[in-house]
Amino acid sequence: MTKALPMTEPNPNTSSSPTPGPPLVAVRDLNLTLDVAGQKRLVLRDVSLTIQRGEALALVGESGAGKSMTARTIARLLPDRATTTGSIHFEGREMLGLRGEPLRRARSGMSVIFQDPRAYINPVRRIGDFLTEQLRTVAHVDRHEATRRAQKMLSEVGITDTARRMRQYPGDLSGGMLQRVMIASALLSDPKLILADEPTTALDVTTQSEVMAILDELRHDAGVALLFITHDLDLAAAVCDRTAVMYAGQIVEAQESTGLHHRPRHPYTAALAAARPDLERPLPRLASIPGRPVGAWEAAETCAFSDRCPHRQPRCTESGALPLTHDSDHAVRCLRADELGPLLQGESQ
Repeated sequence: MTKALPMTEPNPNTSSSPTPGPPLVAVRDLNLTLDVAGQKRLVLRDVSLTIQRGEALALVGESGAGKSMTARTIARLLPDRATTTGSIHFEGREMLGLRGEPLRRARSGMSVIFQDPRAYINPVRRIGDFLTEQLRTVAHVDRHEATRRAQKMLSEVGITDTARRMRQYPGDLSGGMLQRVMIASALLSDPKLILADEPTTALDVTTQSEVMAILDELRHDAGVALLFITHDLDLAAAVCDRTAVMYAGQIVEAQESTGLHHRPRHPYTAALAAARPDLERPLPRLASIPGRPVGAWEAAETCAFSDRCPHRQPRCTESGALPLTHDSDHAVRCLRADELGPLLQGESQ
């Protein structure tokens, strides 16, 4: 279960086809507005995506692009006074209109793995209590059976001496071990969808590789779909079938993960690819993207990336709102995508 994945080469397992049929998750024209200090701020704008059963979709982009809020909106984990428009279908059921018990039942098919497990696991409760609480209170499993299932799941995510671990507190475990506990907790409910919000950011490279190998193997063994949020394009290519790039609360490009590295059609995607370090061809200075990231509430109504784009033309800011145009399995939000393609492919190398 702890086989390491290469971080710079795609995982060959991701070439296996997701389960055909209607998508498990279908997000259409999603907009999210939050109340920030009494002001309404648009956070997500016109987000559309699908995830098939057993498929892994990565969301990448700079901080503030809207990746985490996309996942939280799908799971309906939003702050008070948040407003949404559009639609989110999970297993064919519209999620945005659900409240109370129907929402809890629909959401039981999802599990969330957060970035920092220490922020989400109660430090004064034992690991065993954390793992078995949902089984005992929601699924009404007796304590003995819940403990047995929890220990079995800990073993499956690579934790040994499970009886002792169940008696320990979060502070007794390393960051990598605690993240495995989070993954075990997420999998105990037999989810159909895992929303993983940068689950490896605080981990060393070896532990990161092991954690992602666990998720990847369980995804293929159990057919669980994965929405994986990361800043690491190489990691996304290693474990995900497709990658969607977000900027200013929008998806600006989406395609098969390995193709995104070699055939970008949006200037932002090419700039992200060029800014990553290359161990085979070290450079004295990494490429950078001029300017600063912007939020959806302050981005241009036309091309959100126009202020930072070296390929901007007057028509880029005069054409009205840009749709996400689809061509086979590739989607891009750029007026010049077709003509810039060959040039951007050179820039991203």
